Order: sequence, then C-alpha cells, then structure tokens
Amino acid sequence: MMIRAWMPTALILTLVGLLSATANGQPKPTAKPPKLDPFRLMLEKKGYVAVPLMENEGAFTVECRIGTETCRLLLDTGVERSALDITLVKKLGLKLGDEVKFIGIGGIRKGFEVSLRGLTIGDFDSRTMIQEMPLVSFDLSADNSSQDLRKRPRIDGILGNGLLIVNSAILDYPARTLYLRTPLGSLWPEIEGRWAATGGQEDGRERKIDPKDPPKLEFKDRRLHLTDGTKRYTFGVHVKPEKDRFTLVFFAPRRNSPSSWVTRPAGY
Repeated sequence: MMIRAWMPTALILTLVGLLSATANGQPKPTAKPPKLDPFRLMLEKKGYVAVPLMENEGAFTVECRIGTETCRLLLDTGVERSALDITLVKKLGLKLGDEVKFIGIGGIRKGFEVSLRGLTIGDFDSRTMIQEMPLVSFDLSADNSSQDLRKRPRIDGILGNGLLIVNSAILDYPARTLYLRTPLGSLWPEIEGRWAATGGQEDGRERKIDPKDPPKLEFKDRRLHLTDGTKRYTFGVHVKPEKDRFTLVFFAPRRNSPSSWVTRPAGY
C-alpha cells in the first residue's frame, strides 16, 4: 500500500516540476546537431566515397556486396592482390582460372585466378572503375578457424593494397573510415577538355588517322564525345588498370563491349 501511494506522488511532483519550468519561460533542452567532419566533406567534394571500417582487436574489415550477396573482407595493406574465399567463389558460380601463388597471411599459398564484376565496397561501386576485376581465390577455412578462436567475425576474402592504390585510397584510422575514389576520378582533371586524336584502335584494329582532319575528342560530364567528320558519338568511360599504365576504355552507353581506347602513363 505504501509503494502504491508513493509512485503516483512522485509522478505528480515530476510533472509539476516540468510545468513550472515551462511556465517560467525556461527553454526546453534541444539535441545538438551532429558535428560535420571537414576532412570528410573535403574528400567527398573531390569525388571520394566514405566506407566505414569495422574493428576487432586491431583488425579492420569492410562490408562488401557481390550482386545480392553480402560478404566481409579483411583490410590488409601488406598484401598486393585482393582475394575471395573459394567457398564464396563456388557459391557465386564464378569460373576459376589459372593456378597462381598468393603471398599473404600465412605465407605462400596456392589459389586460382578469378574475374569478378560488380564488387561494391561499402557504397563504392567498382563498376565505375572497370568492368572486370581480377582477383585471387583460395581456401580461407584455416583463417576462419583462427577468427573463431579469437572471437572475431569470419571473413570472406581480403582487400589488398593493389586495389587500394588504384582507387587512391585514404585511411582515416581515428574515424574508422576508408575513402576510395575511382581512377577515372583521379585522371579526370588531366584529360577533361578537347583533344585531337593522333592514333587509336577500333574494333581491335588499328585506326588510320587523317592528319588534316583528325577526329576531335572532348571529355565532358564523365563521357567521351567524339566528332569524326560529320558524325558525332558519345561513349561511356571506364579505366582499366594495367602494370605500368592506365587504359581508358570507351564503350557505347547502350552496350558493355569496348569500341576503342587510348592509353596514358600511370602517373597521370
């Protein structure tokens, strides 16, 4: 009985206190707006996409998507090539290529070449970079057994340093954020504008250029606009990273097959 009598009394006293504060004109406390990160805003203006990192005992992983399949990749800047677990590769129905050696966690391993299209790292869609992404596939079961013992989440692959370099990666460890930008975003300031063709290929064959009336190329709005005599064409643009250079791949927006390309040194 005493408890029942005390509870409503306390409630009434609380309500009276709130009403008194309102009647006296005291402003109600308001939630502070979230503070904007100027570093993040600067990078996003430069075309970077922010990808959150998940940490567990000093190891960082990032959530990725392959089509509708969600996977977790371990961030490893000490490994050159990115890799996928063989179990995930088989689940996705990807074709295994030539056998290769992979140097990474656990030393030298044997795996297989595998080509992937449509890897999304956080909100960063790799299809804006290249149509096919070369990866390595090998068995990660032993690594996941170790993850289980350490009570860490299992991984489906490794995000290596080569892919990070190609996408001009910036790691903000205090903010637990990975920033990625496509090679096209990095190259664009160097190629934007009007150019005259001095050589090229079309449908896999060498294209003859008339020096008196060469095709005119204009890079605008992340597309290539080509004027060839009286004809005008518009192409989408992908970047294909190679060993010592980048290849700009031009394709008709309504189809994915490349129609022509030119190359520039990797330093641009």
